Amino acid sequence: MPTNKNAFLRIKILDGLLSESAVRHYTMSQMIELCNKKLRDSDEEIVGRRCIEKDLKFIQEVFGTIEKTRSGKNTIIHYANRTDSIFNQKISSSELKLLQAVIRTVGQMDGLENFGFLGKLEESTENPKHPSIIFEKNEFLSRRDLLPKLISFIERKKTIEIEYHPIHSKKINKIELYPQLLKQYNARWFLFGLAMDKKKILTFSLEQLDNVKESSKKYESSKIDWNEYFDDMIGVSKKDNEKPQEIIFWASKKECTYLDGKPIHASQKMLKKKNADEMRQKYRIPEDGGNFFSINCIVNFELKREMASKFGERLVLEPESLRNEIIDDVKKMMDRYGEIKPVH
Repeated sequence: MPTNKNAFLRIKILDGLLSESAVRHYTMSQMIELCNKKLRDSDEEIVGRRCIEKDLKFIQEVFGTIEKTRSGKNTIIHYANRTDSIFNQKISSSELKLLQAVIRTVGQMDGLENFGFLGKLEESTENPKHPSIIFEKNEFLSRRDLLPKLISFIERKKTIEIEYHPIHSKKINKIELYPQLLKQYNARWFLFGLAMDKKKILTFSLEQLDNVKESSKKYESSKIDWNEYFDDMIGVSKKDNEKPQEIIFWASKKECTYLDGKPIHASQKMLKKKNADEMRQKYRIPEDGGNFFSINCIVNFELKREMASKFGERLVLEPESLRNEIIDDVKKMMDRYGEIKPVH
């Protein structure tokens, strides 16, 4: 079912109109008019004919109960059983158990427990002491209380004014933003927004946000396909016009076992024998075992951290610039460890 508030409300309104057809007959034009009237009464955006047609198509595809009947010059739309209703259908015991699991699962997603309605729903469900699934949580995450507010701004397409500070500074800055998306990564939440002045995408971690309030400026949606935006990267950091690169690395035999179950990136491929042999001739590898891999993605902080996180079980070979950056980071770490001396 459509997931945002406006879409859910439309489905509920149309369901009511379709189930009224035992006593009232509605044409498509009447349905659009009545649906928009109720949307306005709920302070929601009105929609056009195409949107209503898609909603009715959704109801038809999922529930298969809509019929069209000629009545004089008009065509009326109704449920086959004219007193039917999606929302009055009884739920089976197995469906109830699944719903209870979904509610508990969503409630465990870090930060989302701030939604009051989840707590109310969960109160009406079973609450076992032994859950079937547990999400990674960061109970000490700063400003997690902003999540419900930010989701509401995005869903309602509201421009916002934020006060924020850079990660390594306490200086407060202000900016007006068209909020577009919230994404969780590595147990932290990030807000992606379209800058009103420069029209480029900016990213803020929740702990950077000092204050968020609604602005009166007209909202603007980004043309970015967010389902594809993260395809060529690891994590959330991306600079303007940054292009993915081919990255070749070696992984030890032990590490290959982990990479089989959890690739570093969706583009990860093991090099063919010919290419692997070329790498062995080109670079001196610590051991005979292991394999060579390639990934194609943007070089960012998250990628460097990921590649350096396995203590030599993964070694970046190309590009040379990335390899040298990681070597410099490792040297800094070793220098700092070398400075540690016991206090007598």
